[in-house]
Amino acid sequence: MSSTQFLELVVSLTVQVAIVIIVSHWLGRLVDSERVQSRLWTVCYGILLMLILVSVLLPHPRFFSPWQQMSSDHASTLVSFEMQLGNVLFWIWLGGTILSLAVFLLRAFQVNRFLKSCQPVEITDYVSQETLEELFRRLNLTGKQQVRFLTTDRLSTPFCSQLHYPYIVIPEFLLSFETQKFNFVIRHELEHLQTGHPLQLFLQRLVEVIFWFHPMVWWASQQSALCREFACDEAAIQTPQEIAQYLRTLLTIIEYGATQADETPTPLAFGRGQSIIASRARRLTQIARNHSARKKISISGGTAAFSLALATLLIALIWLPVDVLASPRASWSPWPTWSADALHDFGVSVHDFEAYNGRMELHELLKQNSTRQIASPDSLR
Repeated sequence: MSSTQFLELVVSLTVQVAIVIIVSHWLGRLVDSERVQSRLWTVCYGILLMLILVSVLLPHPRFFSPWQQMSSDHASTLVSFEMQLGNVLFWIWLGGTILSLAVFLLRAFQVNRFLKSCQPVEITDYVSQETLEELFRRLNLTGKQQVRFLTTDRLSTPFCSQLHYPYIVIPEFLLSFETQKFNFVIRHELEHLQTGHPLQLFLQRLVEVIFWFHPMVWWASQQSALCREFACDEAAIQTPQEIAQYLRTLLTIIEYGATQADETPTPLAFGRGQSIIASRARRLTQIARNHSARKKISISGGTAAFSLALATLLIALIWLPVDVLASPRASWSPWPTWSADALHDFGVSVHDFEAYNGRMELHELLKQNSTRQIASPDSLR
């Protein structure tokens, strides 16, 4: 892939990702359940990762060729600029991606090391039998050992995650809570596991690593985090009368956390993030007042996921013609060199790649414009 192709890939993917996120958010507003909406964000993150593969590996229609009428003089000038910009952009993106990946791996290492310092706790000593049965039913457990419960005094708010097995970590001070408050916490964390939030968070982190520069990706992260907590709050409350008690439980954990130094980067924490907590409190208050507005148009989760996948197929066709060297004669954008070579080895003629030769076209431009000195075509390979 040349620097001009990389430039076109980044510009086009940036636009495609932004549109997919907007469509996901809009479809999410049409579903009634917060749990379904949260799962739709999981689908969204999976689709964003697939979109990268589609953009790199699969051909796509080239609807516009704005450079056909450009003179060779201007074209060579623009190519020179694109080559330099593509090179600079590549190294900036690579540096940001490596840094983001390092932070991601460091946090995972810290969490894993933190888990090793926690102690197992016998949950039946603190949780009611009714909640325990609910645990078995909702997670389809064959044995309570499938969800591990840990405790520690180095934590201010409970959290859960799932690596090889699901686990819930409970701060030691919560073990002295009254049964109802303790049940709230357990229900909340179980909903995280049941709805597949650890997987969603993993996909979200991968998208953030690759698109660390994209403001819409960080906006989507905030929206999906809020949706996760809304879904778990709803699952933790069985009746509207429990909302006040649930809010008091949340407030107690926040007050305790404010007096404790807790720098562990725990995922899916029960009470962390001031803006998210404020939004959760407002929403619970609205539910208590029975002010949750019903949607005029409602669709199922399956319809929303199918619509998102279909919309993404169309969005993937949006390819901005930034690369001046892209062939105006081909109906499809260039394939990767290795794929075209492989097809030629098997006797399959790839019309698009045969028509496109960026190096040759650059050579022709340089030959026509003898007054300009452009360095030989660079390659990111």
